[in-house]
Amino acid sequence: MINKCLIVLFISIILLGCKKSMNILPEQKFKENYFGETIEDPYRYAENLNNSAVQKWIKNQSVIAENLLDKIHKRQYLIEEQTNSDEKNEFVISKLKVLENDKYFYLKRLSNENVPKLYYRKAFSEKEQLLYDPKDFRSDSGIEYVINYIRPNWDGSKVVVSLTSKGKEISELLIVDVSSGKVHPEILENAWPSAAGGIQWLPDNKGFVYVYHPVTDPKAKGFLKNMQSVVYRLGDKPEILKVILSKELNSELAINEEDFPVISIENPDAQYILGKLTGAYSYYDAYYKSINNISSKEWKPLFTKSDKVKSIKISGDSVVYRTAKDAPNFKICMTSLINPDFKNPQVLVEEYKDKVITDFELTSEGLYFVTNTNGVKADLYKLDNATIEAVQLPQVYGNISISSLGATHPELWINARGWITNNKRYLYTSEGLINQSLQEDVHNDKLDNIVVEEIEVTARDGEKIPLSLIYNKDLVKNAKNRVMMDGYGSYGISMKPGFSLRRLLWVMEGGVYAIAHVRGGGEKGDAWHKRGYKATKSNTWNDFIDCAEFLIDRKYTNPDQLAIWSGSAGGIMIGRAITERPDLFGTAIVEFGSLNMLRSEMRANGANNVKEFGTIKDSLGFKNLLEMDAYHHIKDKEDYPATLLTVGLNDPRVPAWFSVKFGARIQAANTSEKPNFLLANSEAGHAQDDTKLIEFTRFANILSFALWQTGHPEYQPEN
Repeated sequence: MINKCLIVLFISIILLGCKKSMNILPEQKFKENYFGETIEDPYRYAENLNNSAVQKWIKNQSVIAENLLDKIHKRQYLIEEQTNSDEKNEFVISKLKVLENDKYFYLKRLSNENVPKLYYRKAFSEKEQLLYDPKDFRSDSGIEYVINYIRPNWDGSKVVVSLTSKGKEISELLIVDVSSGKVHPEILENAWPSAAGGIQWLPDNKGFVYVYHPVTDPKAKGFLKNMQSVVYRLGDKPEILKVILSKELNSELAINEEDFPVISIENPDAQYILGKLTGAYSYYDAYYKSINNISSKEWKPLFTKSDKVKSIKISGDSVVYRTAKDAPNFKICMTSLINPDFKNPQVLVEEYKDKVITDFELTSEGLYFVTNTNGVKADLYKLDNATIEAVQLPQVYGNISISSLGATHPELWINARGWITNNKRYLYTSEGLINQSLQEDVHNDKLDNIVVEEIEVTARDGEKIPLSLIYNKDLVKNAKNRVMMDGYGSYGISMKPGFSLRRLLWVMEGGVYAIAHVRGGGEKGDAWHKRGYKATKSNTWNDFIDCAEFLIDRKYTNPDQLAIWSGSAGGIMIGRAITERPDLFGTAIVEFGSLNMLRSEMRANGANNVKEFGTIKDSLGFKNLLEMDAYHHIKDKEDYPATLLTVGLNDPRVPAWFSVKFGARIQAANTSEKPNFLLANSEAGHAQDDTKLIEFTRFANILSFALWQTGHPEYQPEN
């Protein structure tokens, strides 16, 4: 008893000392007027991450957080469990590309490797061959590079490899000859194919199109502005690029400086190319022209944002597309490419009222499409001669995506997933399903006692919010369970079912993992997105709060043992949930979060995000952004939950100063005894291209912090 008391006293002294030492970033008086309203911003100067005082504070914060987390002995267990699972699976496959000639290209990371390598097979049944190891790229630099995108040409004779480092995402492009394994001498820079348009090979296999970024430093003026779609032809010097779509070249198209001018070439027989003006829009304007006139400045209009086209396939002179126009749950339509009529198209598949059409593909056997109910139950259908029939799968899946080689080939590949089901890959033919998983399905006996419960929570306005719960079948609803709840709720992106070891680890430690499918996402279609968007954005965090109250009312948990977690735009939801209802949550984790939305337009890709969140340049937009801004909703002398903010200092999407400002402000305002940590990583970005070690450590930090703060006895810091 004495030892336990001493331990508790020791930890209390540590935390008290941490709170005193953490609150060292001084406030500076700064006021700004928006439409007659004065806004105070005491940490405006912290937006300058080159400020020596800010840099010192960030470093000190990370040291404090790391020291406390290191005292959680079982944190290492979480890293080891991830490592053991990795070893059991032996390898991880990603970025799979299958060509018409049946060649396979993919990334593969063995369990003893930190980053994946590029492999290929001449056919699915053929032996794989190592094609490129990223360790060979600038091997004398001491920098660990990651392959974040691959694209073989149409005949599989060459493949473009995109390489990045330290989470920067902006990459350099290599060209690898498949037969010889030799790397072409030229290196193309200023690329970001994993985020903007990919690589589009020309039908003759002698060149490709990509989006060129004139500025690649996220901290520099002009980053993510005035991008260009360019053609590079093999053998040319890297600086010889032909611009085919840009704001400067195509002034008649009214391209905004923040738009992504993306090119799409459907297949090696394509007669036309598409030009798309994309970004953070739900929908976009599109143009087309003959592939033979690729160098011409002339583009013909195809459709506009008002046509609400989500995805498109070209088959001969026909356009088949999925649209939300007059169909918030989406329908599939067809029109002519030569004489397009998106106002009165032929409707191939009507909208369903109780589920959303999420995907479709064309094959020579017919049109296939996927529906999803509440974002958690997927079904596959085939349309053939105006008849729709269900395709039977071995079990019910929460998430299905499909791919094909186009309308002239019979093959259809099905990727199926669930919350506690590993990814299954099937080839579907007239003879039925054939398992074509490149990765062996290793049974995890730890899943045998795990159940999934799909329910709906009635929100304060009567809307039904889907809530997914994962827990051990022996769970007792006694209001004493640790719950981790996450969500997202932006850009129409759904929280799709898929196996996650981080969720399993939480459940293995006796907890409940909850996924709230809040408005602003796409689980219930286009209207679901628009009900958590700009002026209606408050529905996103209100839905999240209502789901939390449901879990407490139904005795799954209590406020002290309720942890919440999200990142990026999901930071709006977490930040506003804890500033609106600090009494409801014990712990909050935000990764690279959007926590200072009133300043959203000041970040590198701020203009792009106006499309989703609005602008401070008009009074209504200002009002909406202020309401979304968690930083400006922190109140002095309030008891806030324990918080852990993680940032990658190389993040090209969400600036670290969002979290720096929020972290400094909540430390100054918080009167509870709970810690508020900031953990910054100079070797990481937005968690898109993390190495294995960085990813495993990140998850272990987050889970151990949440388990500590929700009272797990084995995750308390040790002396």
